[in-house]
Amino acid sequence: MRPSSAEDVAGLSLPADKSSLEPLRRFVLERFESTGLSPALELKIDLVLEEVLLNIFDYAYGPDQTGMVSVACGQLAEEGRFLVRFTDQGPPFDPLSKPPPDVTLGMDERVQGGLGILLTKEMSASQRYRREGDSNILEIVFAE
Repeated sequence: MRPSSAEDVAGLSLPADKSSLEPLRRFVLERFESTGLSPALELKIDLVLEEVLLNIFDYAYGPDQTGMVSVACGQLAEEGRFLVRFTDQGPPFDPLSKPPPDVTLGMDERVQGGLGILLTKEMSASQRYRREGDSNILEIVFAE
């Protein structure tokens, strides 16, 4: 995945709390709708968007910390691809490095967590995490 291949990436930064969920969703989905890509892809983007944002809101910053989250998105030059990039300044955390949950275990036997990143991996074409300075950056590419 080469983020530099994005033709028209734009971003929005808001406080990392639940009141920002709807404005961030609207921002990404409105930009997606202007691409002419498949509506089925929009549903995947929406699910992953909500999952990743709620995790950032809940875990990126401590209970007494206020922080920001940035979401950038745009259609990639490669046909049928759309990039969503999440950035926060929480402690380093690579969600992609976590082992997938064992979904064959019963609910009482499972370790809590991990289903969101499993959903993200299943719904998207590629994912990439990196740490730049004091920022966590998670890039997710969706493809038709």
